[in-house]
Amino acid sequence: MFDKALFYFFASLAVVSAFLVVTRRNAVHSAIFLITALLATAGIFLQLHAEFLFIVQIILYVGGIMVLFVF
Repeated sequence: MFDKALFYFFASLAVVSAFLVVTRRNAVHSAIFLITALLATAGIFLQLHAEFLFIVQIILYVGGIMVLFVF
């Protein structure tokens, strides 16, 4: 029951954040919502016991790509 609720939380957070990425006019706000969407995706990976994908998602995408996008 808790796993299902956690999955729905991460999935809805990812969908709402992705929607906000494309609707915001400010690039910094879009980047923050993209970070949120990527972290929600990483949470889904962790819930699926894909620890390697969880770490790669956080380090590579959230850490690396978003630093390049913001600066």
